Amino acid sequence: MNIFFIPSWYPSASDPLPGIFFREQAMALVKHIPEIHVGISTWGQNDERRLLWAKEPMRNLSKIIKRNKISDDQHDLIEERLTEFFSPAFTWSSKIIHGNMHNIVKANFDNLKSFQTKYGKADIIHAHVGFPAGHIARIISEKEKIPYVITEQMSPFPHPYYADKHGHLIGKLSQAYQHASQNIAISQALAKAITNHHVPNISIIPNLVDEDFFKPAPRKKPHGKFTFFTLGRMVPQKGIDILLRAFSKLQTDAVLRIGGEGPYLSSYKKMADDLKISDKIQWLGLLNKSAALQEFQQCDAFVLPSRHESMGVVFAEAMACGKPVIGTVCGGPEEFIDAATGLLVPVEQAEPLTEAMEKMITNIPNFDAEVIRKKFEVQFSGSVVSKQIFDIYRKVVSSKNR
Repeated sequence: MNIFFIPSWYPSASDPLPGIFFREQAMALVKHIPEIHVGISTWGQNDERRLLWAKEPMRNLSKIIKRNKISDDQHDLIEERLTEFFSPAFTWSSKIIHGNMHNIVKANFDNLKSFQTKYGKADIIHAHVGFPAGHIARIISEKEKIPYVITEQMSPFPHPYYADKHGHLIGKLSQAYQHASQNIAISQALAKAITNHHVPNISIIPNLVDEDFFKPAPRKKPHGKFTFFTLGRMVPQKGIDILLRAFSKLQTDAVLRIGGEGPYLSSYKKMADDLKISDKIQWLGLLNKSAALQEFQQCDAFVLPSRHESMGVVFAEAMACGKPVIGTVCGGPEEFIDAATGLLVPVEQAEPLTEAMEKMITNIPNFDAEVIRKKFEVQFSGSVVSKQIFDIYRKVVSSKNR
């Protein structure tokens, strides 16, 4: 079976984290499902050299002049049966000449042609997020008669950018869902939100985590101060401001290690100074996969008080390493955090979070790393989730061939 992936965003040299889940899902699929080939369609989604910003006209001009001097591999074989296909297209705001969507769609048609030359006819298109990927998949599907599915993980749903003034889905997004053979939500909460907008054919399959990479440390952490770890973009969604306020009220001596970068990083550092807790906080900056693994393995517990999450894959990564977690009732985490794996608190409230962190410090011996790991494996491991996705593929393809 040949699967053509269209990711709405994708890692680049200038921005290596966005869309990493899409790439890892493709890698897990070919690892666990031997009878498939996967091609990933890229056009420079998160490559700063191909992003044009309204506030930077001179830089944009420079990028356009240099476009033919950028060297890119047209085919990048990641591993056997998995290849990235690249055709360049600039991206800008969809409010201006439709964001160059005409050329972006053309780039995806070109990638599909290259994919089919290498692997044969595509059996199914898997679009990751309704726009732009779902929109592109609908156009290709209509012309090439290839069925498509959409995995959605937008948070909140719908994002205001993709809703009209009445809160309804914009037309091109609604049409993408309506014509998809299957719409996959990564959590029950997201599925409910999508259903409220009359989207049909919804299944629930979470994001996956590589169980062979994210795993408990081979040796126990040396005894020392209790260490909390958090990881995420430094933006309001992740609730780092709430975490800092909660941490400042702890009565037990502990350390907080914070991984991630973003536009609010400097304001959060100032907040830590104002709260007089900077000596207890270690700012780690942007972490690659290996560095993140080390932090998960060496911490005592993971905490992230998000304001909203469609799932929260970092919780699954922590659980894969056998660590208990503290999350908020914000959409996704409450579906898998239970008494055996961690603690849940309300959103936007620092005091309950402080209490939960104190409780975690006191009760850490009661959390069993093996139990936490086992719960992770049955819910989020690549082997389990890949089979769930492949079952969707088989259902869609068999239905088309009837």
